[in-house]
Amino acid sequence: MEEIKYKIMQVMQARARQEETVMGGRYPFRMATWNIRVALEKEFPDMEWNCASLRKALAELERDGKVLKCPYQSRIGQAVWKLLAVSDA
Repeated sequence: MEEIKYKIMQVMQARARQEETVMGGRYPFRMATWNIRVALEKEFPDMEWNCASLRKALAELERDGKVLKCPYQSRIGQAVWKLLAVSDA
């Protein structure tokens, strides 16, 4: 599970840095569960990704204080996750 959480954070932080470069500033970064899955499949094609295990890992990341389930953009069947901190590394 730790490896999955690490890879999720890696993908989300990379996308947040990319968005920061394109937009020219830091804005709250959000990503839907399905989009996280698609990014993980692209970045790590040798692993099997399913939304159930991602939701479980994202719930643990939420308890760790790294992401937050967005109450305004999430809906039934599709959660949107807000990245709380973007590393500069």
